[in-house]
Amino acid sequence: MKKLKYKKFTGLHIVCKKCNKNIEVSSVPYRGCVHPIDKQKYKAIVKINGIRKTRDLKATEYDEAVKELLRFKEDLANPINITSMLPEIKYELLVDFIMMYSDWLENINVPKYEQKIRTPKYIRETIGYLLKLAQFLKDKGHDLEKLTIYQVNKFMLGDYYEHLKQTIKSPSTFNHNLRAIKNFYNFLVYEKELIILNIPKKMKLLYESPNPTTIADEDFLLLLSKINPEDSIQTLKNGVKKNRFRPYTKDGIELCAYTGMRLEEVTSLKYSDIIMSADRKLDYVIGTDLKFQRAHNSDSTKAVKTVYIPVSPELENLLKRLNYQENIGLDKYLIAGDENITRSSLAKQLSHSFTFYRRQAGLEDGISIKHLRKTFLTKLHLQTGLTESMGYQKTASVVLKNYIDKTAVAREVKRRNFSFFRTVGN
Repeated sequence: MKKLKYKKFTGLHIVCKKCNKNIEVSSVPYRGCVHPIDKQKYKAIVKINGIRKTRDLKATEYDEAVKELLRFKEDLANPINITSMLPEIKYELLVDFIMMYSDWLENINVPKYEQKIRTPKYIRETIGYLLKLAQFLKDKGHDLEKLTIYQVNKFMLGDYYEHLKQTIKSPSTFNHNLRAIKNFYNFLVYEKELIILNIPKKMKLLYESPNPTTIADEDFLLLLSKINPEDSIQTLKNGVKKNRFRPYTKDGIELCAYTGMRLEEVTSLKYSDIIMSADRKLDYVIGTDLKFQRAHNSDSTKAVKTVYIPVSPELENLLKRLNYQENIGLDKYLIAGDENITRSSLAKQLSHSFTFYRRQAGLEDGISIKHLRKTFLTKLHLQTGLTESMGYQKTASVVLKNYIDKTAVAREVKRRNFSFFRTVGN
């Protein structure tokens, strides 16, 4: 497959607008990108006075891209010449504004006080949703090399809205797509100050009925019994074979279940987070609410929002298997602490492994590793009623609405012999 020519040159990079990332690395060019050349662009990334400046280059040949990069550097070094001699570049194309939005999400050329910390995953997914819109318009016969943002009207977006409703079953996934478009238009109207209608403002999100479900005890134990190295090879649709077993897979999944923390928070737990009592027994474990941190404390000006994880018999047994007594106090991860793997990669690996073994156990498709958190919080709520006091969520209403399995509550109430008239049946 044809790709843009890569040869190392300071400041010159190749980006894939489909992957939404730099795809060249000196040791491994293209980083496994499989998208065609029309999705790739040369990009200039240089620093002037400590400030990162970028520009998507128009050239598609290596030599011309180098010349364009050098002209860009020269322009940056002579800002007076830029404003007095060069004609103003007026961007109008839809795809150009999508790329501008991508840079803005990465805080490129954004004043420090306006910057927000966003994860690479969030940026990648957001731009992916917008590129899906662009591809839809292209499939409808619109030339993306000529389609301006001013030509995108309410009927075109209306067609895409109906397309999403017809092709996406999950209200949550539908809303992720639509929110990306809404936020994109907010960027165009309020950040770029374009004189356009904020069309998506009138588009309604689908109602997401929060009806949490939990994993039955016997189903979870069945899943755990399937985690072994003998039957662990998954063949993907493209024929690639993946080994879903690692020595720490079962421990990682159990730690999710017994702590009630989100997956990324579980992979970040360390031996130093285990708190011992005065008599040197397990007291509790301290976790960090990373979702809250990103949303409300990205600049670390407030105290870290901690979660006080209770030590159940199951968690105690797991910590013993993880040799906590020999490692207590160490700045070492509980899961895969000796492995050369990033925490984000570990989280993704555990999620894929859970799905694989869930299918091996014959459990329903609607169950994911996220349901372990719902299961834990439902059990904690039913047995103690102290869930929100431990810091798992900001308010009790969030816990009750999004995490508590109402069917489990109804069964527990019946088990406790609830009666409308207390004398009936006595």
